[in-house]
Amino acid sequence: MAKFFLVLTIAFSFLSNVKAQNQESKILIQEYIKRSEQQKKTGLIMLGAGVGSVILGTVLFGVGWSDGNNAAGVSGVLLASAGSISTLVSIPILVSSASNGRKAAKLGISTSQIGDGLPTGFSTKTYPALSFSIPFNSKNP
Repeated sequence: MAKFFLVLTIAFSFLSNVKAQNQESKILIQEYIKRSEQQKKTGLIMLGAGVGSVILGTVLFGVGWSDGNNAAGVSGVLLASAGSISTLVSIPILVSSASNGRKAAKLGISTSQIGDGLPTGFSTKTYPALSFSIPFNSKNP
């Protein structure tokens, strides 16, 4: 009887540990997804602003060149340079965003029990499974 209670106590402690790890894993997945979304938004804003600045700076430089206006030409060069830097800086941010998304996806892989109906009886086996969720609202409570 004492062995039964010992086994039961060990089993409950193991199950509570697994449940705690699952909760921590879910929090970590949400953190990676949140960070990925923020980095993607930042990277896309920087990319758009950089490309727009390069185009506007090129047009401004062309107008300054054709009119002989040095101030417009210098402003165009500075604007195009700043846009180029912004565009180049956005690339590592977008790569980091994709990396965080992949980390969240790796943490979502788990095992699942599937029952198969055998003529000898019903048995369950553990198979690898992929669990994922589709957030319809990016603002999680």
